[in-house]
Amino acid sequence: MKLTSILKLGFFTTTLALTLTACGGSSPDPLPPPPIIYQDIINDLVSTDIPGIVLLVETPTTRFLGTTGVSNLETQQAMQAGDIMPTASTGKKMIALLAAQLADEGLLNLDDTLDTWLGDNILSRIPNSHQMTMRQLLNHTSGVFHYDEVDGGGAYQDLLIAEPEVLKTDIDFLKLIFDHPGYFLPGEGYQYSSSGYSLAALILDEVLGEHRSAAMQNRFFDPLGMTSTYYMGNDAAFSDVIAGYFKTDEGELLDVRQFLINTSEAGSPVVSSVEDMAIFLKALITDDSFANDAVKNIMFGEDSLVSINANTKMGLGITVVNRDGHTVYEYAGLTYGYMAESAYIAETDTSIVLFFNCGGDDSDDDTCATTFQELIKTVINNEL
Repeated sequence: MKLTSILKLGFFTTTLALTLTACGGSSPDPLPPPPIIYQDIINDLVSTDIPGIVLLVETPTTRFLGTTGVSNLETQQAMQAGDIMPTASTGKKMIALLAAQLADEGLLNLDDTLDTWLGDNILSRIPNSHQMTMRQLLNHTSGVFHYDEVDGGGAYQDLLIAEPEVLKTDIDFLKLIFDHPGYFLPGEGYQYSSSGYSLAALILDEVLGEHRSAAMQNRFFDPLGMTSTYYMGNDAAFSDVIAGYFKTDEGELLDVRQFLINTSEAGSPVVSSVEDMAIFLKALITDDSFANDAVKNIMFGEDSLVSINANTKMGLGITVVNRDGHTVYEYAGLTYGYMAESAYIAETDTSIVLFFNCGGDDSDDDTCATTFQELIKTVINNEL
């Protein structure tokens, strides 16, 4: 059943109820809208542009974990509920949580400027970096230029494609913005930038004395039983990652795994499953033994939020959205070949995670991106 068909059916039902009432006499109570059947919806969305979908919707009394389509166009392997893939920016909240925990433990001050930890060999090449703070990096108010946007995204693509067998880390992506002007002076605006997370990750490594992936494994993945989650480029056996497809200018779907297998950037840090992503976000919001009140306040307390619009505020690695009076914690991610979003509705204790194994273009005429955005909006609104 198409999304448009469901919407039309709901409209027809409402119209019928109103017509019966208008005729006078004892009319029955208005009919409730028909239930949205998630499996029917996702089945109908698979196309030549969208190979496969995984959707998890979990409440205290119900659970939907459904798949459709394929995880590999060449082998026609059916998508599985436990399939893992790069989760793009949805993993930013893990980097931010690690920073918040270290701040709570007194190991770093989020309001110190970057020269507290990083040397001039990096900072001298990034305009205004000596005025930036760790907090500004994590809530996107530092003004540092987003490396994905250099040369309209061409420089980032070229870096991914060149020598796919060579490991590329945060410093390689930061070099793309060396000497590039920032968006604004630190603290004077809001502009999304993964470059801030690469800088923040370098600082975390300095504070920890080791790569941040080890701390994330010990603090997050192991305690929560997230057995399907790995730091990209460092831990994952990438053979377990499903194929991800990017639509070329010629209209062909290109499997991009070969270009991501040796990519390790903090703005898109982990591969995971929908169930693991749901476990992490719910624990972050609700489990005091996992993230205490001080850490939560650092990440998304009222004083830590930056207003993006009337209903959306940005914390550290997470957005807090007011949807019809409900508080929804969420974050979406887009990378080449993959799209993901994780959301948690506080009032109804509802977890929602959506995976598509296509992506790379968030323009209005991109079928994968627009369909993903419409579907996640429909699911969240239905669960409010």
